[in-house]
Amino acid sequence: MTDSPDARQNPSAHSDGTTPPDLGGAESGTAGFGSASSAIDRTIEVIVPARIEMAATLRLLCASLGADVGLSLDEIDDLRLAVSEVFASIADLDSSSRVSVSFEPEDGCVGAMFFAIGPTPIALDELAATILRSAVDDLTIESGTVRFVKRSSESAS
Repeated sequence: MTDSPDARQNPSAHSDGTTPPDLGGAESGTAGFGSASSAIDRTIEVIVPARIEMAATLRLLCASLGADVGLSLDEIDDLRLAVSEVFASIADLDSSSRVSVSFEPEDGCVGAMFFAIGPTPIALDELAATILRSAVDDLTIESGTVRFVKRSSESAS
């Protein structure tokens, strides 16, 4: 498999030429997902087919990260619900689509970003957006990208 000229010039470019939005994070000098900047980049990025059966994998990953950063069981359930809602909004709409998902675990919180790779952008309906607003602490929906942060209630005090 050979790299396209675009991929060699921009290693974060996807095979369809799209580039995921900047996460912020350590190398850009800004805090990713609205959390405090850390010296170590702990961002986990995965690209999965936009198939509903992949939601279980993403829910498992976010639950593990939530436990690692000290979220309570209820907070982990909220995080899993948020991941499910975002992923369900894009899954199975286009068989050629993939979804780039980035998780950024920090002390007491987990940030997530979803970006569709393919012809169909992520578009949340009003019910999904309402569920997300009730489940997470920060939510940004713009240009087909969804970002959210779930914080531990203990870290907020």
